[in-house]
Amino acid sequence: MNTYEDFVGIQLHLGDAYQTSWTSQRASFYSVSGYPTTWFDGVTELVGAYANDTQMYNWYNSARATRAAVPTDVTVEITGLEVGAQTYEIAATVTIEPDGTGKDMICHIVQVLDYYPASGDNRYRNCVIQHQKSDVTLAAGESRTVTKEFTLSGVSWTNHEDVTFVVFVRDAGAPGPKEIHQAATMDWPFTSPYVEGDVDGDGDVDLGDLAALLATYGLCDGDPGYNDAADFIDDDCIDLADLAALLANYGYGT
Repeated sequence: MNTYEDFVGIQLHLGDAYQTSWTSQRASFYSVSGYPTTWFDGVTELVGAYANDTQMYNWYNSARATRAAVPTDVTVEITGLEVGAQTYEIAATVTIEPDGTGKDMICHIVQVLDYYPASGDNRYRNCVIQHQKSDVTLAAGESRTVTKEFTLSGVSWTNHEDVTFVVFVRDAGAPGPKEIHQAATMDWPFTSPYVEGDVDGDGDVDLGDLAALLATYGLCDGDPGYNDAADFIDDDCIDLADLAALLANYGYGT
């Protein structure tokens, strides 16, 4: 079984110049009653704020760690393809593992801008720009790929290197808390399928990727120099298993 990916925060920006229609829909869906309101995997709600950033971070991180330890039988892979001027086809492949349980779900694909609106301390993360969704019903062992086209315009295209696509799948149903079973993200340039070993995200696995992994080898999340892009096994440490994954695909795309 896989475990939940780390919580992906999406800035809703209620009541300001960056509010979108989807922002309002999500706030209504979860009956937001106070600020800030944060949901982890659609299961754990945290409302309000601590007096300082450290306490706030510890509060959030505790909730994230609790959810990250919960197993899931859903996997998500996200890829991108340029199909026109500033237009990309984003594909999300949702799978239920063979020993899993069938589910009625909704697959959301959200385009966000990281560190936007710009601020001196970079406190803004993943501001929602546009969103599309599809219903997905799967039995154990089944997969389905959802594809949507997104055109980057205005501030998104001006800051295209800060664009991220977020995919998450949640239980279907009426408004109210709904469990999120899995999530995935993809950063610019999002034009090549993800390949284990592609540390630098250029679509191939070569000496540059090996050098990048070796530069962070032996480090874990929180250590200076740790590079999450080299953690192919997603265990928060760069070790022999990650090196083996890279070597297995060495030469891909070259």
